[in-house]
Amino acid sequence: MKRSNLMMLGLAILALSVASCSKDDDSNDGTETAITEEEAAEAMAMAVSPESGGMVEQTNQAIYTLEEDNSASNKAEDYECGVEYGSSYNIAGQSGSITYSASLVWSWIIDCGTGIIPSAADFDLTGTSSYDGPRISSEANTSASINIQDLDDAQSSYVVNETFTMAGSQESFVHNENAFTSTIEFTTTDLTILKANYNVVSGTVYASFVGKASNGNTYDYSGTLVFTGNQTAILTMGSGNTYDLAW
Repeated sequence: MKRSNLMMLGLAILALSVASCSKDDDSNDGTETAITEEEAAEAMAMAVSPESGGMVEQTNQAIYTLEEDNSASNKAEDYECGVEYGSSYNIAGQSGSITYSASLVWSWIIDCGTGIIPSAADFDLTGTSSYDGPRISSEANTSASINIQDLDDAQSSYVVNETFTMAGSQESFVHNENAFTSTIEFTTTDLTILKANYNVVSGTVYASFVGKASNGNTYDYSGTLVFTGNQTAILTMGSGNTYDLAW
């Protein structure tokens, strides 16, 4: 049977509306050994959330770089077409009960097509990131390839396609205490991001989670995340269970 879950990040992160059944291979000392779908969904939600420095935050950082990290008129037009640029930075933040930090290296190239006016930008990102929340914490290697289109000022939004990967270790308190490693990968299709406020108003993400539990077993979960505007999204897992995200 399908079920719907509410996963409100930040202070309301405890408001998951439906709890998963306990797994047969969980231990009896309050420590889990399996990785549940709900834990995978929680890890995916945190990997995408701007509140934990996830995919949305790093995509916006790429956009900020285009708009702000140059010396003339703060526009992509100030970059030379076909020239590779680079920068590195450390960031840290807190949103409610979630804290995060990251150390990242960027490289990017502006594409002007057949003319001299920038039309798109390609970013590559590598580095490390961590977050600490009330239900899950993580330390991971982070990488991304981000294509940003519609740089023209006449357009009211950017269109973004990217792959975003986090590979590392998590400690979960979704049910009992649980520690595992995982690789989370997002592949996006036409994320639409408003230039006025950088909100993602639409777009689809294929989400993949492959985790290894402390018992040595591998757990593979996947789903589709659809952005629905107003800083919300719906994650539908392969089982049919849905999780409503908000930040």
